[in-house]
Amino acid sequence: MAEETKNTEETKVEQKKAVVSLQDIIAKKKEAPQEKTATIYVPSLDGEIIVKTPSPDDLQEYDQVIVYQFSRTRDPEILQNITEKLVLRNVVEPNLKDPELIEAMGCKTNPPAIVQEVFTPAEVVDIAAIMMKLAGRKRGEAVRLVDEIKN
Repeated sequence: MAEETKNTEETKVEQKKAVVSLQDIIAKKKEAPQEKTATIYVPSLDGEIIVKTPSPDDLQEYDQVIVYQFSRTRDPEILQNITEKLVLRNVVEPNLKDPELIEAMGCKTNPPAIVQEVFTPAEVVDIAAIMMKLAGRKRGEAVRLVDEIKN
């Protein structure tokens, strides 16, 4: 039974999609992006936070940093900084930008450091991954080859 379910799911993924038309692209552009939220349990806080879908500007900045900076240098600090920025901007509750929180956590001179003070490095990565999933992005599934060109 489990094997049947797996095969059915694979068949759905492999179904041929229609070639996208200009009208399809224009219609998609006119659709208002939907902001979604998610509640996430954070072990180090032993509680939940609320995150939202990153804005198109946040996603574009993230993509540019990954493509033009991180992919060239493979410097983990670049990846860490953009991921922390994404988390800082898109955690709705608690408000990580609250001046009282920033001061209490000793981040007054460097407010973005609040992310490092509140979450563990692994939690930051997981939170950012959930935000990206809310935005409709799945790791390694941006595009896929449909037909190989044969000469």
